[in-house]
Amino acid sequence: MNIQKAIALVTAPIGLIFLLSDPSDLLQVITSTGLNWHAVFLPIALGIVFGCLAGLLRFDQVQKLQLPALYVTTALFTFGVISSIAIKFEHGYWFLAQPTFWLASVGLALHAFMRTQLRFSEKQHEAAEASSKKTDKKEPKG
Repeated sequence: MNIQKAIALVTAPIGLIFLLSDPSDLLQVITSTGLNWHAVFLPIALGIVFGCLAGLLRFDQVQKLQLPALYVTTALFTFGVISSIAIKFEHGYWFLAQPTFWLASVGLALHAFMRTQLRFSEKQHEAAEASSKKTDKKEPKG
């Protein structure tokens, strides 16, 4: 089965749950979890920060999970954005879409973590190579 079809088959029924729920139910979810616009988009910032730290510390084992992380990221982001748009057009208010925006934000945060970890790890590797070349040139030949 194609991965895009699998993602669509999994996320579509879950999206219908949010779409068919009452605005009072969505508001109850928002108040019980304490979501606000800051908390909705906070995972993106945390994904960038932790990705930078993991890259600087050369935690490269994370890249072994790149393909499964891409599938999870695609599913969360697609589900979150499509459900948020559906909630907005169904109920008329963006703030009711905060739970699904949070899911899209988690998907984007996972992607940001993987990308920044890879970039910072590459830069760290390049800096280590450059410093080793400098020390090789400075050592007296004999």
